Order: sequence, then C-alpha cells, then structure tokens
Amino acid sequence: MTGLNINPNFSLAQLDARTQKLKISAAFGLGAIEVVFVGGRVQRGLVDQVEMNRAALQSALLDATGLDIPLSVIPAWIRGLPHERYKWRSLESGFEQLGWQIVISQAPVAGHPQRIEAVKGETKVILGIKVWQ
Repeated sequence: MTGLNINPNFSLAQLDARTQKLKISAAFGLGAIEVVFVGGRVQRGLVDQVEMNRAALQSALLDATGLDIPLSVIPAWIRGLPHERYKWRSLESGFEQLGWQIVISQAPVAGHPQRIEAVKGETKVILGIKVWQ
C-alpha cells in the first residue's frame, strides 16, 4: 500500500443476504473500525469499541487509513464490483469510480477476485484476498 497512513487489515463478512460486516484494523490490533452494512448502506459502526455515527465513522476511516472514499463503496469494491449508487465506467480489467481505478489483476476463482488494485493519484492499494468463505 502506498500513500496511506497505515497498512490496515480488512475483513468483510456476509452475515446474511443483505447484511455485511467490515473490519479494518491497524497492525498488531492497534485501532479498529467495524461497520455493519444493510442493503449496501452504513447501518452502524464502532471505532475502538465505541459506537459512532456515519460521519464519525467516515472521519475515522480517513484518519486511520488516509482513504478518502465513502465507506459504502468498500464492500462492493472488495468483491470487485462498482457501487450501484455512483457513476462508473468499465475498464478492460475492472472499472473506474469516484476517481479510483479498480483493477482485478488476477483471474477470479469461483466468481470472486483474488487480487484487486485500487489506484488514485499517488495512492495505490493492493488487496490480496486469502480466502472467500
């Protein structure tokens, strides 16, 4: 990861057909953001186990990672898909949305990407996915 404040760990759990839980944590468990999405929208979240509103969660994401993107796009992007609420355009190996180029750089396994690169200006995030469950 380049251009970010930390090298965070991400996990995304599908809790049911409409609900997902995103966890972002710094190295060695220092600092954690948890966000629950229902129908692709932020439902609630915690920053270091303290309940926060949407604006505070968004601010915590920016402070912790330097990523200036709406929280709501992260679950879709991790799955290698554009978020349905924002304009996007197709690229040969991915898409562009909100000024970010999202490139699926390895062939999907069982319909899921193994590696995603998100690039905007000097910031480059490479997401390697260990396992889809």
